[in-house]
Amino acid sequence: MEFFNVVKATQKSGKQDAVVWFTAKTEARANLQLDVALEDAGIETGRGKDYAKPIRTDFPVVDDLPEEGEVDFTWCDRYELAEDQRTWNVKQQAEDESVDDADTEVGTEEQSQPSEQPNLIVIATLPFRQRVLAQFIGDGEYLYHIDAGQKNEIVRLEMDTDDAYVQNLLLAAENVEAFKKAIEHDIHKVVNAVKKVFPVDGKKPELATVIQFLTVWFKTEYIDRGLLVKEWQKGNRVAQIQRTDVKTNAGGGNKTDRNPELVHTLDTLDIDIALATLPMDFNIYDIPGGVFRRAKEIVAKNESPFKEWSVALRKRAGILDYSRAAIFALIRSAEENTHHFPELLSRYINKNLTETDHQHPTEETLAAAGHVPEKSWENEINEKVAAEQKAVAEQPKIASMGNGVFSIDGLMGDQQTQTHTDDRSPVNEDTTSHVQMEETVSDEEQTGDEVQSGESSLETGEESYTGQQADVSQNTDSVAQNSDSVNQTDPLATQTEPETQSDEPAVVYPAYFEPGRYEGLPNEVYHAANGISSTQVKDARVSLMYFNARHVEKTIIKERSPVLDMGNLVHTLALQPELLDAEFSVEPLIPEGAFTTTATIRAFIDEYNASLPAILSADDIKTLLEEYNATLPAQVPLGGSAEETGQSYMSLPEDYQRIEADQKQTAAAMKACIKEYNATLPAQVKTSGSRDALLEQLAIINPDLVAQEAQKPQPLKVSGTKADLIQTVKSVNPDAVFADELLDAWRENPQGKVLVTRQQLSTALAIQKALLQHPTAGMLLQHPSRAVEVSYFGFDDETGLEVRVRPDLEIDLDGVRIGADLKTISMWNIKQEGLRAKLHREIIDRDYHLSAAMYCETAALDQFFWIFVNKDENYHWIAIIEASAELLELGMLEYRKAMRAIATGFDTGEWPAPITADYTDELNDFDLRRLEALRLA
Repeated sequence: MEFFNVVKATQKSGKQDAVVWFTAKTEARANLQLDVALEDAGIETGRGKDYAKPIRTDFPVVDDLPEEGEVDFTWCDRYELAEDQRTWNVKQQAEDESVDDADTEVGTEEQSQPSEQPNLIVIATLPFRQRVLAQFIGDGEYLYHIDAGQKNEIVRLEMDTDDAYVQNLLLAAENVEAFKKAIEHDIHKVVNAVKKVFPVDGKKPELATVIQFLTVWFKTEYIDRGLLVKEWQKGNRVAQIQRTDVKTNAGGGNKTDRNPELVHTLDTLDIDIALATLPMDFNIYDIPGGVFRRAKEIVAKNESPFKEWSVALRKRAGILDYSRAAIFALIRSAEENTHHFPELLSRYINKNLTETDHQHPTEETLAAAGHVPEKSWENEINEKVAAEQKAVAEQPKIASMGNGVFSIDGLMGDQQTQTHTDDRSPVNEDTTSHVQMEETVSDEEQTGDEVQSGESSLETGEESYTGQQADVSQNTDSVAQNSDSVNQTDPLATQTEPETQSDEPAVVYPAYFEPGRYEGLPNEVYHAANGISSTQVKDARVSLMYFNARHVEKTIIKERSPVLDMGNLVHTLALQPELLDAEFSVEPLIPEGAFTTTATIRAFIDEYNASLPAILSADDIKTLLEEYNATLPAQVPLGGSAEETGQSYMSLPEDYQRIEADQKQTAAAMKACIKEYNATLPAQVKTSGSRDALLEQLAIINPDLVAQEAQKPQPLKVSGTKADLIQTVKSVNPDAVFADELLDAWRENPQGKVLVTRQQLSTALAIQKALLQHPTAGMLLQHPSRAVEVSYFGFDDETGLEVRVRPDLEIDLDGVRIGADLKTISMWNIKQEGLRAKLHREIIDRDYHLSAAMYCETAALDQFFWIFVNKDENYHWIAIIEASAELLELGMLEYRKAMRAIATGFDTGEWPAPITADYTDELNDFDLRRLEALRLA
């Protein structure tokens, strides 16, 4: 690769500009060679030097190039840069001088001969538009130079504004950035591709279409560009050439029976395959929501037989050209277990996957595919709407007739109908008594009031299904909300069979909550329900990657924290104190007299041992043993020498002096006699060892005393671990209470409640007292018409996603609906003047304003307040803050933006990280001022 550089001299230096060029494999190596060449030539570049930094230009194709690697100072006398500062042109003065010199040097004979060499122009030196037209007039051949006639033709085409084809080509080329950066060879290829796709003598293409083709052409891999041109020649405006798993052409350019707006890929093919493996029949062009979600689940879990069919079909060339009906018919017509044998499956596909009209499948194919138009998403929704409307229509209507007279039309008729149709037996009543039914409160309808806008009612909120219905009908394959956490699931309620008859109905909550208002839902039921909560929207604002990991893939598990537990405790005491025992386990009180430490246990053992009758100690037993040994006849010593042994022998009784007079009295013989005598004496007891060992010796000589000693209670051990000492105390006091055991039993928490220490409870009770005594907070928290922890379910109007909210408190004051959230904070060290700004920052940073906007939207609240209470011990001040209209608008706009991002994530399956692009870190205003100060220092 050639690198041609110009080094311009500064004006005040008075020196000439220089050029130097190299051939190098990489730009880095060329820069290194450039630095060496400039240093050898004595050229210094940069600020304050005679020369500016080198500039790389296009490589000129001329005969008088300087030597490679040589710094040339005469080049700029003959050539100059064009306006683009990249292309070299010959100076006019240099051309004239060269002609004059040639005239003086050439002889008369040479002057008389006309020049036959044409004046060729290198295409690479021309402006961009002329470079494009140069390849356009090449008739399929790659042009390197052009002559004067061709140059004139190029200029004529460039100036001909009536030639729509050429002008659209030039405008499109200038609007595609990759085209403007292309080398000559690529320009030649793409211009010929344009002429093939849009023939010059055919219909003139629109500018947008040409731009689309050029953009796709440059984005396509080099090896696939020929296939791309062929597809466009056929009229298939494909955006890319898709490859199968074995890198063959997957097709996708033909029109099929799918939605024209659907981008059909191998991933959407997988959805078709999963749908076809399901046993039920349905409308394959308007797929019911539950069926579609089940298909997404099959793909995610790669279940069989889907995975075998997917592997086989994703390898087949042109698989994306086949209709959805053909795929369904192929899979549903296969014999059972065919997918278990890859070779048999491959032969089956080759034999049966035949289709001529991909856009209009035959009736036989649709029948084999199990296409049932009646079972569709639209009909599914319409049936639900009709059922709800029928239920509302059957309710008795009460109308005021004036003067205290009311009309009850329909009431008697309903009773009669119920009388004829109610054939329930006691068994039937018991069977259905355990199913919780969610009904619409009819008081508002009887009095003629309208349903609140935040509550969903199918007779007035039919439009809530419209967006989702149209979305699935238009593009079922590309839109899916597949999240275990968000739970966009089928609206099916689970029912449980009662095992035994009971007077009270078992509470069974539906698996899917329809849009509306629900009171009394437990926390665990609400948090596991369908719909996107405000917490999930906040997590999406952290990043979609985090939202996906926590709520979709569930690879991030948020552990319970003491701060969260304390906040929940304050919420319960302030809003629902009756639930304290049901949700929290308070640290037990340690009763008086309980053993709390090792010292108290040791003191009890010492006191117990002191109360016992005295027992013989080891020393006492040893004294008794020694006294006994003293009463026994002494053993005759063997002696340490022959003389001592002889004396001992002579002291033996005569019966034991067994050595005859004529025998020699050896020491060994005498000792044998002494030993024999000593063996006849009573044995002495041992006086060493432990107390138990000494008791064993005492039992030999005085068993009665030892028996008396055994009947005395033994003292408790005073050594060992704390657990050993506890067991020791329990051996004599089974009813003893130990603080450790009480706390351990409390920490085991078999009911799974939130553990609360006495200190936490004391602080929470103090906060509760402060809240209830505050004039505004107390009024809100104790208002007679308040409702606490009411759950609302609905749909986001813009994206169609299900949402749910649960404000802490709501009050209806003469038609004005007020909502409030209770927040605990710790701001003991914030100065009074900065508290309002700090609280505002808390609201913005924690997205409280977004939650408030979401609450007001879904629950139809007119005003929203935050009750902030400081939780630092003995410093419980309270701030009541109302959300302004501008703050709610800001929260709503941020909420809409986050919901659109979540919807895009579900649609595309892409959950980008918080930072996806490389960037340069810039100085902020403060750092810039520091920089300027240091520069001036």
